[in-house]
Parts: sequence; structure tokens; C-alpha cells
Amino acid sequence: MNKSTYIIGGIVIAVVAILLLMPHSFSPRQTSSMNTPISRTPPAAASPAASNQTSAASPEDIVPGLYPNPIKNASIKPGIKIASVMVENNVDAAGNAVSDHLQFTVNNLTNKALSNLETYYTITDAANGKKEGYYKPLAGITIPARGNVTIHFDNQSGYGHFPANTHGIYGTALDQLKFWIEVSAPGYAVATAHATKAPGGAEVVGQ
Repeated sequence: MNKSTYIIGGIVIAVVAILLLMPHSFSPRQTSSMNTPISRTPPAAASPAASNQTSAASPEDIVPGLYPNPIKNASIKPGIKIASVMVENNVDAAGNAVSDHLQFTVNNLTNKALSNLETYYTITDAANGKKEGYYKPLAGITIPARGNVTIHFDNQSGYGHFPANTHGIYGTALDQLKFWIEVSAPGYAVATAHATKAPGGAEVVGQ
């Protein structure tokens, strides 16, 4: 057998080997045992908003301002009443003096428990007319039938206690302040009340 025959034989063997390997080396895509295409796309990274389950503080508790009142309650059916309001010389349930803050008691005049309450209040500086307004859903509050609950905006924890903006005029102004409060319960007329804080006071930083 001459040299040319050896060369041709070698070429034939190489071609056969390539053909045998092609189904494995050049398969268009891999499949799972269930003949389902295997995705090579990496999973999308979770967005910070989706992965963070901690809710941020309300801007109304941080930045002072006249925020809009979102309460839309046109009912005229009596059901709740704001029995008392305190904005200075506050005391706790045992009669002990506590820091000045907005505090009001809501009476339930109905024969069923009431929940899903919300409140909106404004503070007006009597000296210069500056006005702030804040809205707060009273989450977790239920007033028993013919009962009452006292709400505190004092940045304390516990039932009936809610955040308050200490950077606004209530926490900084020495002028007389006028408060207007409304509380809404679904199906019943909005209850309102007024209160006035005398000039000066312990609620002002440094006083």
C-alpha cells in the first residue's frame, strides 16, 4: 500500500469520528429527563422594595406640614363622641403627670364594637396663623359597645399610643396653639372637638 493510500485512509477515519461525535457536541440545547428545555438565564435579583418587609415611618411623623385630610365620611348617624381632649398638663390613667401631648377620649354610643377608626387634626399658631395638619389611621383600635378608648400621640408604644411629629409647631413654638380634631368610624357621623394650649409649655424642647 503506497503513501497516498495511507493518507486517504486516515482522512476517512477522521471524518467518521467527527460524524459520530456531532449529535453530542453540537446538540442545539440540553433537555431535562422530562424533555423540558433547561433555562440558562440566571434568576432576576429581588428588588430592594420586594425584599425589605419593614415599612418606613410616615412622612407626617417626620416632616412638619399641612397634610391633606383623606377622610371621606358623609354619614350623619350618631355613633361616636370625643368626650375630652388634652394638649397640656396631661396625666396618665393613674393620674400621674406625663409629658404634654395630644390626647383624646372617644366614646362609643352604639351597641356594637367599632373599629377601623381614623383621625385628622390640625394645629394653628395663634400668633402668626401658621397651620399644620396630620392624618392617622387608628390601626388596631376597637372601641367596645358603649365603651371608650383614649388615644395618645406621644411616640410611646402600647395600645392607644401613636407617633407624633415633634418637629412641628407643637414641639417648637411658644405661642398659643389651637387644635381641631376629628375622628371617623365607618357608618357613623364624624366626631369633632377643639382644644387650646396656652403660650409656652413643657412640650417645647428645652422648656
